[in-house]
Amino acid sequence: MIEVPAEIAEVDATGLVCGLYEDIRATMEIGMVNLIYRRMAAVDGLLEWVWGVLRPLLASDDVEEALLLIAAGAGQASSLSTFKLERHQMDIEDQELPNLKRVLDDYNRGNGLNLLLLTAFSECLLLGGPKVGEMMAEKAERRPLRSCLPPIISMTDMSKETASLIQELSKSIAPSDRPLIPSLFRHLAHWPGFLTLVAPHITSFVRSGELATLSDSAKHCAKDFSLMSKEQFISPVELTPPSADVQAYWLGELNAYISKPIPEMVVIGNALRHALP
Repeated sequence: MIEVPAEIAEVDATGLVCGLYEDIRATMEIGMVNLIYRRMAAVDGLLEWVWGVLRPLLASDDVEEALLLIAAGAGQASSLSTFKLERHQMDIEDQELPNLKRVLDDYNRGNGLNLLLLTAFSECLLLGGPKVGEMMAEKAERRPLRSCLPPIISMTDMSKETASLIQELSKSIAPSDRPLIPSLFRHLAHWPGFLTLVAPHITSFVRSGELATLSDSAKHCAKDFSLMSKEQFISPVELTPPSADVQAYWLGELNAYISKPIPEMVVIGNALRHALP
């Protein structure tokens, strides 16, 4: 079994963390909280500060425009993106197909936004961190709130076959020195037949080098976004920044996530969404 870092699962969140999770879902307009934030929540005060710094940037139209570029780059023609599933192959009830599409749509949006925000934030930290100041004005209009996705399935609560498959898929996505299980794979465990069907295509996609190529394209988009955004971050006056040591540690964690698992899961998620009938 892969040993993964500590996190606070959404179903276990209470108090301040629960409130932060609700705000992350509402502000990012998705139905779940991504792994990097669930990990930050396990460190006292860290998620509150990081989210307080990141949140105002989501009011910018530049984020949505950059997200479209990320999706376009991730959706370029490849062996996985041109792979199409027939409805009869999927072993999924008709009423479940919209739920599967929703999971992929939300992860594609969430991972894309995180690649943009965290790339810019890591550049900001390299420059010495955000300046202290008042928070930016709230975004005037948002889409209607989306309902939460079904809970992520614990590795111990899925079949041994599905857990083993997810661990194998995760090995090629995780940084070599930072084991992790991408949350999308655990969410797709709600449809083990679908996961089993697409797993060989994902493996082939990785081995061919196509995933790395398209992942680099997504990272270039995020880097371009960071050039105009890295100095826009503000550390809210009412929040206490983490110590220099904590910030340095998490800069390393952010760089590990944005260099491999996040951009690669952006590409995989978009390709799987295109594969659905």
